[in-house]
Amino acid sequence: MVSNSSTNLDSLHPLTAKWNAMAELDPLWAILSDPEKKFGRWDPQEFFLDGEREAKRVARMCEANGVNVSYGKMLDFGCGVGRMTRAFSQYFRSCVGIDVSEKMVELARKYNANRPHCEFVASASETMPFEDATFDFVFSVLVLQHLPKKSMILGYISEFIRVAKNGGVMVFQLTNEVPLRQRIQGRRRLWSLLSLLGVPKDLLFRMLGLTPIQMNGISRGKV
Repeated sequence: MVSNSSTNLDSLHPLTAKWNAMAELDPLWAILSDPEKKFGRWDPQEFFLDGEREAKRVARMCEANGVNVSYGKMLDFGCGVGRMTRAFSQYFRSCVGIDVSEKMVELARKYNANRPHCEFVASASETMPFEDATFDFVFSVLVLQHLPKKSMILGYISEFIRVAKNGGVMVFQLTNEVPLRQRIQGRRRLWSLLSLLGVPKDLLFRMLGLTPIQMNGISRGKV
């Protein structure tokens, strides 16, 4: 059960601001960062077909490993424009996508207006607006690694457990370790500095090649 489609959303939340910016600049590339697709070169149909291939791969992976999935209700954490929410709607009776960016969620609703089994929620709260034991399947890919703190990543994994039903399945991807040369993340830091100085975000992205996207990782043992 969803308590409110925009509950707990704080438009001033740092993550919300960063991903709202990317939703305005290049939303599809921000989700699937293929260098050849940057600056609006993703074809939406191709983009969503990629999601369908990924959903099929995950379904086959579960089957191959003897994981019994109940295809009732699924949660797509960090849904962006609904690439995987849409893809999994072919398998599940209902799908809910949640994202920190209300602008991404607006796009998700637009792109998936013809998908009645898909619902999209904007929330920046570290406690998701769902009751305990709501979902049969919790999924997240290319999301957790972009959270700023390891404690936040682990907190959301705990949330996955809370909202999953007894016997439910969780599938998520997370970078195990960020290489030392990438930990400095100079481009992201420069984005933050220049943004504070009032440099337009379009200039930062298109002319200087900067983004606010960051990388984080946690060892398998800690997870």
